[in-house]
Amino acid sequence: MKKLVYREIGKDAYFKIWHASEEHLLIYMHSDGGSIVCSEKTYPIKSGVLCFIGVGKYHYTMPDEPETYERTKLIFPERMISDLLDGKGFLEQFSKEAFIYAVIPKEEHDEVERLFAEIMESNNDARHRDAIYLHATLKLLILLDRYSIESTQPTSGFINKAIEYICDNIFHELTIDEICAAIHVSKYHFCRSFRAAMNMTVMDYILKTRIVMAESMLRKEHISVTEVSERCGFSSISYFCRVFKQETGKSPLAYRREVQ
Repeated sequence: MKKLVYREIGKDAYFKIWHASEEHLLIYMHSDGGSIVCSEKTYPIKSGVLCFIGVGKYHYTMPDEPETYERTKLIFPERMISDLLDGKGFLEQFSKEAFIYAVIPKEEHDEVERLFAEIMESNNDARHRDAIYLHATLKLLILLDRYSIESTQPTSGFINKAIEYICDNIFHELTIDEICAAIHVSKYHFCRSFRAAMNMTVMDYILKTRIVMAESMLRKEHISVTEVSERCGFSSISYFCRVFKQETGKSPLAYRREVQ
């Protein structure tokens, strides 16, 4: 999937919720104030920042003014880069689960805007659409590479290992003891460290992850609410409906009617 969301304004659907994209993601920030959190590190949200977030890299945004947070998002498939790779070159850093943060100088802001405009206008040129999209995206990645401040590949920290384990087993019953055994960390140290890093408990994180998955299924899949509940690992349909409403303000059926 290739998609450009130009100058999106308002509260992000995943505000303060850890999540990972199913595609590569470029975020260009127009607003100032707040943080983007990734790999247990915090980076400032400010105008002119360009971020690359690879497939499967967990992150969340925390703008100071979420209702006026303004950003542009460019979403593109992993294969778009992997098809161009030949075992070398700057593109290697734009890999699965990479995070790259750059502050683009003011003199380059017009160029960034021009490239996004080029991508938008490519929709009117069916014959050359893919070539234009690829050309503009590569130019953005070159700018990102040139001005990158920090690049992070997957870390070996036990918090990331726990998140990976949770996501791999989210459809099944999960206990803290089971997670600690899998990542070889004591329960007390894990729970305290997880809460400090994520601003939520382990079980709250599991619940929020399941709710995000349920929202996605309700938007995209034509299956019953009961099946959504079962697929997302909830112990009962009544519990699922209750916590879904607590988290979203709507019942699963009301949410589905609103988004479809």
